[in-house]
Amino acid sequence: MSDFNRRNFLRIAAGGSLAALAANQLAAAPQRPPNIVYVFGDQHRNSSWWGGDDPQVITPNLARLAREGAAFNHCISTYPLCCPYRASLMTGRYPQATTIMSNNLGTVGLPLTEVTIADILKKAGYATGYVGKWHLHPGATTQLVPAGPHRHGFDWWRACQNYRQRYHTRCFDDAGKQFELQGYAPTVQMDMTIEFIEKNASKPFCVFLSWHPPHAPYPEAPQRFVDMYPLEKLKLRPNVPKDANLQIIREAYNGYFSHVTAMDEEMGKLMKKLDQLGIADNTIVVYTADHGDMLGSFNLWAKRKPWEESANVPFVIRWPAGIKPGQRPNPLFSTPDITPTLLALMGQPVPSRMQGMDMSPLLRGKSIREPESAFLLTQGIGGGDDDEVQPAGGARRGAAAKQAAKQGAKQAAKRGGRDVGEWRGVRTLRYTYARFQTPGGTPPWVLYDNEKDPYQLHNLANEASAAGLRKELDQLVDQWRKRLGEA
Repeated sequence: MSDFNRRNFLRIAAGGSLAALAANQLAAAPQRPPNIVYVFGDQHRNSSWWGGDDPQVITPNLARLAREGAAFNHCISTYPLCCPYRASLMTGRYPQATTIMSNNLGTVGLPLTEVTIADILKKAGYATGYVGKWHLHPGATTQLVPAGPHRHGFDWWRACQNYRQRYHTRCFDDAGKQFELQGYAPTVQMDMTIEFIEKNASKPFCVFLSWHPPHAPYPEAPQRFVDMYPLEKLKLRPNVPKDANLQIIREAYNGYFSHVTAMDEEMGKLMKKLDQLGIADNTIVVYTADHGDMLGSFNLWAKRKPWEESANVPFVIRWPAGIKPGQRPNPLFSTPDITPTLLALMGQPVPSRMQGMDMSPLLRGKSIREPESAFLLTQGIGGGDDDEVQPAGGARRGAAAKQAAKQGAKQAAKRGGRDVGEWRGVRTLRYTYARFQTPGGTPPWVLYDNEKDPYQLHNLANEASAAGLRKELDQLVDQWRKRLGEA
């Protein structure tokens, strides 16, 4: 008899029970590291789901995820644009450090010297997988990403190309073979994600799923979701100007909301599968987005802007074994904070090169020293950013929608709402401030008191009464720029 079995035998003979022994052994056994499923939409603003401020958007599964976990009130997209967000997400570093400062990746892409969350988890024994829009490879965003270092730690590879296509999306597998997805892209991509989970359910795994909706073009969600949002019943945000083309904006709302609800259904399918596999309790599930969408607010579209519709995104996280349920954390939570927080939750070391803040104690019910501000920025518009004036009504409206978008840009300019350009700013819990970065200086652009003015209708940037406040916020911007090596 082995020493282990002899000790157990003596313990039982002395009056113990098999049930008690099993319980003791289970308690003593090391807990398996948690899995992680990280799902993010493209251009999904925080105001357009159950946990935002628009109850007309139907998202019952995200609501359940929030009740069973935590939903941040202020998840701030540091650089609200596709590639800079993805680089910061993967590395826990600011765009100045990753060097990804636009959607024009040229011949470099995410530098191979960067260490990603997948690199770290792969070394820790995790199976790693990626599904959907990658957008960090050098050259054309639709080309094959070959197996090896440019996949940055992800082994199981289902990156999708021509991702603007809602149907018949093309995809590359591990070996680089291209195949076409049949059906609505978010549904088929969730099916592939579940396939990866089923194959790796017996060991720790990490999988990222990057959807393209609700990003423009807005039409083409399955019809049953489109029918949930009759145009005549849609309520526009108070900051949509009355002189805008309200018909096109309503059509954009219809398409945008229908994609959000369709993706919400896929999140429900994911949670059901985790329950069926018996791994839900020890799986971290995240739903978030890379940035938001102005969607006609101030007669502006798309992203790269400091307004809440562009910079504030959902961030919902559930882990029954490790996160207190029902939380609505109020601190500022910036893009570079995400990976340090996830790694710390998973018991993994956070590399010192990561610049973001570990917010995991907050999710465990402990107090933290909250960040004073979140940095906001964009560079001058670059290649691949052409959807800044994406036609509001999508492909179905063609020239009429494009003309409406151009007219909207002109109207926004009259209001002081410059649509593109290089700027730096900060978001505090109360204020949003941004200033232009030009060779001739740094003129103030927007300043809002979000407590008194939640829809950001009253721009204080050039009001004499706000001079002292503007000086304080300017100092915060300068401190951030110095910290990040810009000044």
